[in-house]
Amino acid sequence: MKRPTWLISLLEKGAVAHSAADRRIVDELLTLGIIGLKSTGLRQTVSAIDPAQLRLWVEARYPLPAIDPDTLPSRVGNIVRSGSSKTGHSSHAVLPLHFKWFGHGPLARMTSAYGMMAVLTDRVPHLPVPDRWRLLTIENWEPFHRSDYAGAPIPVMAVYLGGNVSDTVIEALKGFRNPPEAVLHFGDYDWDGLYIFQRLNTALPSARLYVPPDIEALFAQFGSRRLLERQKRKTGLDPAGPECRRIITQIEQHNAGLEQEIVALPPTI
Repeated sequence: MKRPTWLISLLEKGAVAHSAADRRIVDELLTLGIIGLKSTGLRQTVSAIDPAQLRLWVEARYPLPAIDPDTLPSRVGNIVRSGSSKTGHSSHAVLPLHFKWFGHGPLARMTSAYGMMAVLTDRVPHLPVPDRWRLLTIENWEPFHRSDYAGAPIPVMAVYLGGNVSDTVIEALKGFRNPPEAVLHFGDYDWDGLYIFQRLNTALPSARLYVPPDIEALFAQFGSRRLLERQKRKTGLDPAGPECRRIITQIEQHNAGLEQEIVALPPTI
């Protein structure tokens, strides 16, 4: 019998939204004392009180095939566990990291010749980066395509994250043989954009969020309520950073977000 998706998430993450869970199974596990319920405002969460017992219960109720999914590639393992390649903690263990290199050496020459480069995330530690360089992460394609820091006094690596950046890519940014001396993130100024930045900041604590000096005027003129229609402020969003506080103030004041394409690229990194 196929394991329910929410149970797989509960095993992997330790908690799931109550609305996603099967009430009959929840009632049974509550009676056994294996799980508990937690309420935060209107949100109710199912959490694993005894993860070891929960795993034993799931394995007994939903036994896996003889194939061990943990020995298989990510998507194959997801199919064995739950019947879907996209159901699991990760869909791909290795992904491409798209970037441009501005400075000297072979990476800069290849960027100049081909416009951009890519490396598999598991090969990032092998990139020949110098002792001193700076990292710029860019959320959307058009600003990444326009980025040009050929005249920067210190080499700059501009990395394209994509709108829904994978944890695999973010984790890879910790793997350079020589870490960057500065990290700057340039993304959308809405709830999702802030969440991407804070995920990046968790992996790279030195990362800063780029906020242009005229951000208030840009929000007043170009802020879009449409950007927030399908977004919610993430429960884990930490407003402590001064850059985030400034953006949160604008989002709440205008009930709108701001797309990064209307903002000029950072002049320096």
